[in-house]
Amino acid sequence: MNPKLVIFDVDGLMLDTEARWQEAWQKVGERYCIEDLGTKTFLKCVGRTGKVVEDTIKEELKTKNVDSSILLAECRTLGMQLLDEKIDVKPGVYELLDFLDKNGIQKAVATTTKRSFTIERLTRVNLINRFDYVLCGDEVVKRKPNPEIYQKVLKYFDVSPKDALVLEDSFVGVEAAYKAQIPCIMVPDLLPPQSKQKKETVAIVSSLKDVMKYL
Repeated sequence: MNPKLVIFDVDGLMLDTEARWQEAWQKVGERYCIEDLGTKTFLKCVGRTGKVVEDTIKEELKTKNVDSSILLAECRTLGMQLLDEKIDVKPGVYELLDFLDKNGIQKAVATTTKRSFTIERLTRVNLINRFDYVLCGDEVVKRKPNPEIYQKVLKYFDVSPKDALVLEDSFVGVEAAYKAQIPCIMVPDLLPPQSKQKKETVAIVSSLKDVMKYL
């Protein structure tokens, strides 16, 4: 592969945020005697935001005597606290960025997370200045798996889909790249790839370090 542009997701790909969110959901679930809130329900929400998450948790808890909106609010509060305490960078991030810089390949971020959180977190781990462009979830109309965010990044750089590469960890992110007709390498985080992701990607690797073998 010889891309002119590599587009990175953030949560679960570059930053180990999904594990912190899962921890928060599990802890809140245990307060309500729901033992699989983090290990089951949360996994159905990975890569998604807003009403989709709200509807998912409401459906999952419809047989429980629990106010799903209150429980979700507690998950969000604890999750933010855990992320404020610590965010780890995933293996291979800095090495891959150095490789792209050395080879003159442009770099962008396309994340479902809102801009204020994205900028703060990338700044905290000294990554914000490593990218040529950052596009966030509150700057598009439709969220992943809709391809809008990737299409807008391509338009910004005036690069065709075949000359770009997307790096994703989530099912919805892979689907968004596929719908945008951009080659995608998946680096799974909490969820192992299924047959659908295998069809929608050009490769599935264990860490961002392995991406360099395809460039």
